[in-house]
Amino acid sequence: MAMPQPRLQFALLAAFGTYLLLVPTAVSTAEGDTNRFRDPSMVQDKGHLKEHVQELTEEQISQMSPEELEWHFFKSHDSDKNMKLDGLEIMAAIEHRSEYNYPPDDDERLEYHTGLVDQILEEDDTDNDGMMSYIEYVISTRKHREQNVKRNQENSGTS
Repeated sequence: MAMPQPRLQFALLAAFGTYLLLVPTAVSTAEGDTNRFRDPSMVQDKGHLKEHVQELTEEQISQMSPEELEWHFFKSHDSDKNMKLDGLEIMAAIEHRSEYNYPPDDDERLEYHTGLVDQILEEDDTDNDGMMSYIEYVISTRKHREQNVKRNQENSGTS
């Protein structure tokens, strides 16, 4: 069976991810989520995306929806093209952003990143296969975005 074209593949995954968002999840996180893998500024960094997806023009990237940016972010870090991010692929994605204050020592830095990867997989790898599928990534991103909006509304006293 032939693989669907990239746009069709994206549309199918996005539709399935949206469907799965309707399924309630029972995972809670501590206040002040520190999982930078979900940080929209990282996922939607158009300059970062351009570094990884050279076949796209800056104009194409600038016209992408947040969902398309997330798809390309995920896809560009899936180095073995199996539609799942393993620990090393996740580590490469979060380590790429040097503006965060990482420990300067190499051993401390490795320990820090390993801890982040472990946290990400513990919280978001719902099928416990040691990798994050695109669907798990979409569900996690949306769920935490909604939690942050709700937390911000509660903190500001609005509903």
